[in-house]
Amino acid sequence: MSNSFDINKLNTLISQATDSLMCNSECKKQREAEKLKQIYLNSQVNMETIKNQEQIAQKNYVIFTQGDEAYNNLRENELQQQAQSIADKFAEKIYTEISKIKRQIDTYDGLILNFENIIDLFMRYRNENKKMIKELKENTNIVFTNERKTYYQDQNVGTLRFYYFYILLSIYIICVISFCGFSLFYPTQTSLKIKIAILISFIALPFISSWILSTLLYLAYEVYKFFPTNVYK
Repeated sequence: MSNSFDINKLNTLISQATDSLMCNSECKKQREAEKLKQIYLNSQVNMETIKNQEQIAQKNYVIFTQGDEAYNNLRENELQQQAQSIADKFAEKIYTEISKIKRQIDTYDGLILNFENIIDLFMRYRNENKKMIKELKENTNIVFTNERKTYYQDQNVGTLRFYYFYILLSIYIICVISFCGFSLFYPTQTSLKIKIAILISFIALPFISSWILSTLLYLAYEVYKFFPTNVYK
């Protein structure tokens, strides 16, 4: 008997050792989860059995002490309470869903309003951009037209300036040559020094005419500042 006990104990130890080697930590975790799940299911079955037993005991007691009508009234009240509880939960859920839908509708209305405002802003900006583009094109055309006019005017002025320069220069040279010729070939009472001074003045006039003109304009402006600008003075 002792030997049989020792062999069973040895077989048990061998089985445990084999199980430890074959089943790792994940396997043990899964096995423990299945075990706890089964215990939970068994407890639910036991609770249903206890509940049924409680109802049977309640039924037997009420019928025995108060009769079938009293038990029927009791069950009707219990069923009404259960129905009321279910109706309250259902109404609460409906109220929650209605509130959620209202919030979503308010959010949707806000999004629609923002979208409409964005569309209005977009249309206004688009119209303004079209107007600005049109004005820009018109102003650009005006600028290009004025540039072409200015170019042609400058070209014409340059041409006229070129002609006037050579015409006036030719007339000026003719006048200087005529003055020299008349001074040499025609007798006058003017002395030679005065003639030479006049000739030098004619020759130097093209080089100092700009300075003379600017000096005269400056003097005229300085004299003009002495005059009162206020009509009441």
